[in-house]
Amino acid sequence: MASANKPRAVGVGLLGSGVVGEAIQDILFRDGRGRSGGSAHGVDLEIRKIYTRNPKGKKWFARNKSLFTSRAEDVLDDPGVDIVIEALGSQSARQLKQFRDYILRAFRNGKSVVTSDKAVLARYGKEIWAGARRTGQQLRFEACVGGGIPVIRSLSESFASEEPEAIFGIVNGTCNYILSQMEKSGKAYADALKEAQQKGYAETNPASDVNGSDAEAKLLLLSLVAFGLQVEPGKIWRKGIEEIQAVDFRYAKRIGNSTIKQLSVARRKGSAVQVFVSPALVPGENFLAGVDGATNAICFAGKNSGAGRGERDSDYVLVGPGAGGGPTAVAVLGDVCELARGGRKFSGAPSLVPPGSLRLQAENEIDVPFYVRFVVQDRAGIVGDIGRVFGRIGVNISEIWQLRHVEEEIESLRRTYRLKQKYHDILPFVMTLERTSLRQMRRALDSLRNRDYILIEPVWFPIWS
Repeated sequence: MASANKPRAVGVGLLGSGVVGEAIQDILFRDGRGRSGGSAHGVDLEIRKIYTRNPKGKKWFARNKSLFTSRAEDVLDDPGVDIVIEALGSQSARQLKQFRDYILRAFRNGKSVVTSDKAVLARYGKEIWAGARRTGQQLRFEACVGGGIPVIRSLSESFASEEPEAIFGIVNGTCNYILSQMEKSGKAYADALKEAQQKGYAETNPASDVNGSDAEAKLLLLSLVAFGLQVEPGKIWRKGIEEIQAVDFRYAKRIGNSTIKQLSVARRKGSAVQVFVSPALVPGENFLAGVDGATNAICFAGKNSGAGRGERDSDYVLVGPGAGGGPTAVAVLGDVCELARGGRKFSGAPSLVPPGSLRLQAENEIDVPFYVRFVVQDRAGIVGDIGRVFGRIGVNISEIWQLRHVEEEIESLRRTYRLKQKYHDILPFVMTLERTSLRQMRRALDSLRNRDYILIEPVWFPIWS
């Protein structure tokens, strides 16, 4: 047992030496001994082993050769390792399965695990939590959502007495940066993405960010903690931002001085929870409309705080850097310190409500107001025909917007969609729809898809309310 004057030494094994892994090493090696700041946190952390496929090219290898290994087993089986940090990070199905096996092996070897890998936890959460329960080990995942924002701890501890009504917000900094640049500068989506890649906000292959799968993994973890839902990726409604164009921001500005943000939403609807990821039209007066660049912002509404009584301004908001090595490393080491100090223990996945007491709302039952942008071949009777299609399905049109477009905007659409029509034959316009189910929306769009005047697939997404 550690003396009162000397903090307890805790052995840490690190899987991964990429952006996050290296940032963790920067913190723990800063005193030159591979230790943290001593007794300041009531615990002394010491890296015992670091797994990475190519150790020699890593920043700290020259000074700490004996700690590096190219075999994950050397970390997982080391008796001196008390806590394993899994910071490997991948979207490959084969690798995610392998990373799951690493976590389960750590549990079997009597080690708790801290992970920053939302993809593996979203995909294999049930197996991983079952493994933790079976072996009596602990799992922490603060860094999986919101980077350095303490959202998981806030939900599971600070809001433990709340009855959750909703958790929603911006959880992918790459998408928020791209959309922010499109709004500010009028850039086309492809140009804004290229800039994000050049500045390091987007990966060379940005698919997991822009198609919404990264946000989906984070939202599934938030839904688990807030509502006790254990849902696999691919089981919720998800739309990416790839279809958004600069012209959509012009229309958004005219509709309640709004903007467009990628939102991740989980909100209670009776005994069900509505869960989706999508770009959304956000009114200018809403706090989320002003969240700029790569920042993340997560809002939480609880019944006891007033959300269930219709009170305004009753949401809690957590804002901060949603990615990056430094913030994520701080979140990881916060979890490590909590475990090392013997902090709160979970017998399973943490949740504010009993797991299984709420169900996932069926995707087609999701009902929201919608924004729909059409690009059609300009001729008489089109708006009336579209209105009749929506009317037959029971969808009410709220407003129709047709702005005067300069030639540059039309040319941008022509290039993006490779349209052959001449400038004067191309007509963009927008309809906003009253609250409509996803089932109705899809039926209407299916009916319109083969109309000869439709030049491109309509772009549609929710209006946030």
